[in-house]
Amino acid sequence: MPKLLSANMHVAAWPVLFALLIAFPSAYADNGDIEIQYSDYTFVDADGMTNVIGVVNNKGLAPISVVMALDVSDGSTTTTLQEDPYGRVMFPEKGAPFKFRVAPDLQVVGRPYVASVEQVYQPFYDALIFDYSNMAAGDEKMLVGRVTNTGPFPFYNVTVFASAHDEDMIQLDSSRSNVIPVIEPGQVAEFAAMPDDAVRDQVMYYSCAGFDPDAPIPTIPTGDGKFIAYNMQTVSKVSRLRYDNSTDSLSFGVTPYNPAGTLLALKFAQVNQNQTIAVLLDAQLYNASIAMDGRTVSVDMFVPPGDHEVQVQGVRALPEFPLAALGLAAMTATGIAAARFKAAFKIP
Repeated sequence: MPKLLSANMHVAAWPVLFALLIAFPSAYADNGDIEIQYSDYTFVDADGMTNVIGVVNNKGLAPISVVMALDVSDGSTTTTLQEDPYGRVMFPEKGAPFKFRVAPDLQVVGRPYVASVEQVYQPFYDALIFDYSNMAAGDEKMLVGRVTNTGPFPFYNVTVFASAHDEDMIQLDSSRSNVIPVIEPGQVAEFAAMPDDAVRDQVMYYSCAGFDPDAPIPTIPTGDGKFIAYNMQTVSKVSRLRYDNSTDSLSFGVTPYNPAGTLLALKFAQVNQNQTIAVLLDAQLYNASIAMDGRTVSVDMFVPPGDHEVQVQGVRALPEFPLAALGLAAMTATGIAAARFKAAFKIP
């Protein structure tokens, strides 16, 4: 059910805490970078609820978290429904459908709009590869396909979403799949999303397909019961993430969303006092800022525009221990990490 609030109230998105990867949202002032595609089509479902649908797109240069709003009236009082899009974090040039279900005793006032938007400093891990056809399949008019995890760590609670259209390209519904509890590295999982029964017979194809996982817990196994745990903050797409035992190196491709380039902050465990760290950008030694406090190595660097390959040498593996301990360590360090990251990125 939608969240029912008084008119003009806003819902603030809370920072998401998870083991060794912490997103720090801040106000995202330029709502002109958000595009809403309205669907004038509405339908009443089997519960008598009026379904109002649409798509919200991120046209800006940073990942964002959005809350959508819709004003409704009971004839005397106007209130506001608020809903999250089907994608909790929307990366640049990506979008997500949304849906409001309005009770039979309420009338819709106007169109959906953005209630709040916050910037999220979270990298996009380009590791889930999708294989599907946009055409509606079978008598159920479903979106069906497979997703493969090509990354080094699992993705949890993955859903696939899309907009369902008729033959005239009108959006009929916003649909999302069953939850895939976990997709392990190298695993292939199947998904299916279907429209509401009230519009099923009209659905011909799907568009705006995307996925929404929980934020990944970035731990990379290195063999012999050891792993690399790290915390990365950047407004970039990250791909080809891997660890090389022979050189004690964490390597990855990085593409800033901002055409002027961006900052990247990386943290990992310091395992000895004489640990030597070197950073290479496109196979050339790079003058990054490196700090060690006896427990944590912090690497801060500027990533120029375009596609680049980063290699951080001197990253040592830790003995494996429960993820609950990682979560405790992450929460203990949250205050220091948040202050340092905000200062580096000049977050108000």
